[in-house]
Amino acid sequence: MADQAIGTGDARPGPAAPPPAGARLAGRDRELKELRADIVRAGLDTLSGRAPARSRVLLIAGRPGSGRTALAEELARTVADDYPGGLFRARLTDPGGPPPPLEDIARDLLAELGGSAPAGSSEDELTQAVRDTLAGRRCVLLLDDAADPDPVRELVPDTPGCLVVAVSEGPLTGVPDVRPCTLGGLPVPAAVALIARYAGDTRVTVDPRAAETLVEECAGQPAAL
Repeated sequence: MADQAIGTGDARPGPAAPPPAGARLAGRDRELKELRADIVRAGLDTLSGRAPARSRVLLIAGRPGSGRTALAEELARTVADDYPGGLFRARLTDPGGPPPPLEDIARDLLAELGGSAPAGSSEDELTQAVRDTLAGRRCVLLLDDAADPDPVRELVPDTPGCLVVAVSEGPLTGVPDVRPCTLGGLPVPAAVALIARYAGDTRVTVDPRAAETLVEECAGQPAAL
């Protein structure tokens, strides 16, 4: 699934549109249910008798090709009514290269949010401007390809209205109260159904064992299938 944001058609930068309902992700219903439950589950602040200080952070961790970004996008689609401010996203790692400077990520995200910061603002000032711009909104912030916890921690809004969904290959130690969801391979029935979606039901029906063997060889990874 493409990782580029989908524009709204407005002249001014705005939220990315969640993928349409037809672009459903196969075989991740359990993970999707758990992620939705984690949104409303009491956090450490609530359990300590304090009001939530920051937005909820969910982590979807998995190897490249596991469908981690697609799951994040599907989650954003299913909760869109609860976050009418829209979906905004930032890629925290350039494919095949080093992570871009956080100040560049924050500046681009700030422009997408319709906010601004003075020319020459420092990294801390830019990330603060992102958090200030998100304050009081109910948005989904998708932080894709997070290789390090620091950018995620710096971009999480200081108010509880937003939902932050971070996508990473592994854990993000140091992000307070993050709720992890780790992806493995697809279950065999879901993986076979995915094959049938592209190869056709007839081919799978004629030789179901071949489809199951392919699933085993690909370890159930959606991209490999």
